[in-house]
Amino acid sequence: MSAHDRHRGAATLKQLRRSRGMSLADTARALIDVAARLGQPLDGSVASVQRTVARWESARPNLPSERYQLLLAHLYARRSDGETCLGSGSDFVELLDALRHLGESEQAVVELRRLGSV
Repeated sequence: MSAHDRHRGAATLKQLRRSRGMSLADTARALIDVAARLGQPLDGSVASVQRTVARWESARPNLPSERYQLLLAHLYARRSDGETCLGSGSDFVELLDALRHLGESEQAVVELRRLGSV
């Protein structure tokens, strides 16, 4: 991936977060909640997870780990009203695009999409 692609992925993640009115800390709390709901609690504190989220959106962004990608998929697959939305133009599809730009393989993105549709 080029630096331009990585920056585009980071910008998309930031835009997704902001479009939901979430701060970095709000996103960290939401990811911690999703992990607990899935029975896979995160060990880190809100501050620790917040730093992780900030790294994905930084000038030199990191690709979220597989675990965080799954948590992000669960977070962005649901609209604010709780309904699942996976189609064109959805936050979920935007997330998958961001992950591609950050360097995730197409196979991994396809697997996340498959998990989102079950």
